[in-house]
Amino acid sequence: MEPPKPKPSKRLDLQGIRALAIIVVLGFHFYPEFCPNGYLGVDQFFVLSGFLMCMLLKRAENQSPCSLVSLFYSKRFKRILPLYLLIIFIAMICLYNFFPDTAIETNQESAIHALLFVSNRPKTVQEDYFQLLSIAVDIFTHTWSLSVEIQFYFLVPFIFMIATKIPEKFRYGYYGIIGFISFVHFYSSPATVAFNSVFARIWQFLIGMVVYLLGISKSQFQYQVLINEEEGEPECKQLLGDEESQEVECCPNERFSMFLKYSQPAAFVSLICLICINLFPLTLPATVVRPLVTMGTGFLMLISEDNLILSNKVLTYIGDISYSLYLIHWPIYAYWKLTCDGNKYLLISALASSVILAIITYETYEKWYLKLSSTSIGLIVVVLFFLNVVVINKDEITDHIDSMERNFSSLDNVTDDMTVDDAERLNHRWSVNDNRNLFDPTCVYENPKTPLGWCRHTGLSKTGKYKFATIGNSWTANHARMFYQECSSKAKSIMQGSAFGCEPLYPSAQSKMCKANFTDFEERIRKEKPDYAFIFTRYMSIGAPWPDKVKSYKDDPIYQTMKEQMLKFISNIKYKLYILDALPRINRGAISKIAPLIKNETDPVIIDNMLVRPHEYEMARKRHAQLVKDCKGKCVMVDYVPEFYNEETKTFRYFDERGFSYWTTPSHLSPHGIEHIRHLWTDICKKL
Repeated sequence: MEPPKPKPSKRLDLQGIRALAIIVVLGFHFYPEFCPNGYLGVDQFFVLSGFLMCMLLKRAENQSPCSLVSLFYSKRFKRILPLYLLIIFIAMICLYNFFPDTAIETNQESAIHALLFVSNRPKTVQEDYFQLLSIAVDIFTHTWSLSVEIQFYFLVPFIFMIATKIPEKFRYGYYGIIGFISFVHFYSSPATVAFNSVFARIWQFLIGMVVYLLGISKSQFQYQVLINEEEGEPECKQLLGDEESQEVECCPNERFSMFLKYSQPAAFVSLICLICINLFPLTLPATVVRPLVTMGTGFLMLISEDNLILSNKVLTYIGDISYSLYLIHWPIYAYWKLTCDGNKYLLISALASSVILAIITYETYEKWYLKLSSTSIGLIVVVLFFLNVVVINKDEITDHIDSMERNFSSLDNVTDDMTVDDAERLNHRWSVNDNRNLFDPTCVYENPKTPLGWCRHTGLSKTGKYKFATIGNSWTANHARMFYQECSSKAKSIMQGSAFGCEPLYPSAQSKMCKANFTDFEERIRKEKPDYAFIFTRYMSIGAPWPDKVKSYKDDPIYQTMKEQMLKFISNIKYKLYILDALPRINRGAISKIAPLIKNETDPVIIDNMLVRPHEYEMARKRHAQLVKDCKGKCVMVDYVPEFYNEETKTFRYFDERGFSYWTTPSHLSPHGIEHIRHLWTDICKKL
């Protein structure tokens, strides 16, 4: 008779549940239209994590409190940090080398949040997780779940130690009370708070903990689960001898084994139900399916040991690579979203690449570091953390070194001795720092988290006589620092209002947001009653051609809306309304090519034609010209065209002879572009 096969060193069925969870998460991220409920896979991860945490704590419950806590943290951080920090480091290198410039600034900040495990911090509406999923700009969006888990690590040892002081018959009630409070917090909080808050997720971790406790008997029979492979420890074994030398017993309780034997049909039904919910092609109400899937996962874990479906080699291997796969897949998807124009074949390639890289990472790096000593892993973690700090802040470090070598006196930091190599570097930096440069340190913002919206400038001259108002789209913030420097000496107050993508004279694209801002601009000017107002706007919709059969401004709906709004403005402006005239748009993707092409001695006209998008700007200028005629002498156009038009080549020139760009990738004037037109505002402000 053949001896019985040795029991696996881990619960293979739990690895199978991990596999199913990561599969639906991938489906939700890569194909949300087919797997809209796949986000529930993360809820399953939380239950599995709670199970594992309780396993570790239960093993060390006879240790002193300090030993218990230190052992728990050392084992968990040993498992999580080396791979996590490596992925952040590699993602940042890829960000700088392969992602669009517009993605860099956002991700430098989000990388810091990921590094500190605060990606789940309270967010604005604009930062909402599901919006970030659709935009896919933040390559660290998915680290919110790791942040929740790490934050729970700082709570769970104390929750567990308090439980050990409570009589055993009351312990489940203790966990139940904590879980119920967390559950109520989850469903009574705003959606973004509930989604990201560790306190709103405690109930899910506790379900996993209770499942583990239910699976062991009073006589210290325990499960041997995921821990061996995850922690890189040898298999458990029973030793005879005194109490101190006895290791953890791994054999399951016989009665519980009988229970498992007869529970296989229930496990099969539970598994099918969970799969059907997670893969259901229509969006199900989260308030119903989240507790259902969370508790269903806990129930399945309780009865699924030795389940043939969950324990098959394919699923268990996917479970093994699930941590690598979770960390790797989202940056790859974000790259596809930003650069591949929705190409479905490349999306399949992105998914396949995620799986292949996860396998390579698991087989080489994960398996390697899990065998190392705690000291070696600690050294790896420290080195990787330091490298991440350097790579995240590399631009600031470079700028600081550069500022020590040069004496700057302008916004662009361009000096006469700079070369085309400096142009290539600064063109990149200006685009990367574009959003940061929209903030003006003199302005007190109503919403400090964004440079858009409304603010009031401080530090004005005591001799200033006039009330100024600057309004427009993001170009208002783009010009704010320069305008303050040139005009603040004349101002007793400066109110600034900017709205993303919205023109003050016309509700751009007739969008709901721009209609609201359109009304807001008029109301603010009416209440402020400035002496002078200034509209800084890159034209959006006002360059559209006349509608069919319209042959005059009298019948042009766009112009009539502009005129009506202008008349409302000037009725509340004491002296003049200055309006920035239309300028041709730019091909944003070509900005990074300017300096390399100059270095290769490419004909500047070729670069001009590559950069400039002249469509529709002339129609916007015609409407502005008509507006001045109907403005009762109160409107003044500010024209940048002469500053950017090359009379010799008859082309618009958006860079200088050394290759310094006048524009940034987000379609704002670069600091060099602002300096290029500064003299116009010097003259305007002197004459006020």
